[in-house]
Amino acid sequence: MTEAILVSTVADDADPAFADTKSQVLDWLDQHAVAASVVFDSKPFALTATRAGNTLGGLIGSTNLGWLHVQLLAVAPEARSQGVGRALLGAAESLARDRGCHAAWLDTYDHQGPDYYPRLGWAKFGELDDFPKGGVRRFYRKAL
Repeated sequence: MTEAILVSTVADDADPAFADTKSQVLDWLDQHAVAASVVFDSKPFALTATRAGNTLGGLIGSTNLGWLHVQLLAVAPEARSQGVGRALLGAAESLARDRGCHAAWLDTYDHQGPDYYPRLGWAKFGELDDFPKGGVRRFYRKAL
């Protein structure tokens, strides 16, 4: 008889067991990818926009497999509609091109300016309804 499978939860990412589990999962994924001739080489970065010594916004992203992933983008409320987000996205796209990327993707929510990204050349490629409940999570891509 086969022994039952036990699934455990580590709910705190500060717990060393979380890091151990993540490391093991990434190792298994890398092994599987290499067998399929795919080599992950994720390179994270952070961008900060400032004016006269004041931080106006920031972007967290990464490049991997020829793609830029914009993970987080935020502009201080008092700096919105002043080109800060455009400058951050432009810098991220330039950095990604320098790293050999051919395209970019990001996701956002319907309450975070659904018309903003299309104005900057990003095309919607997917949606998740009720994420959060009653809202929409949107996915955009852009050729670099």
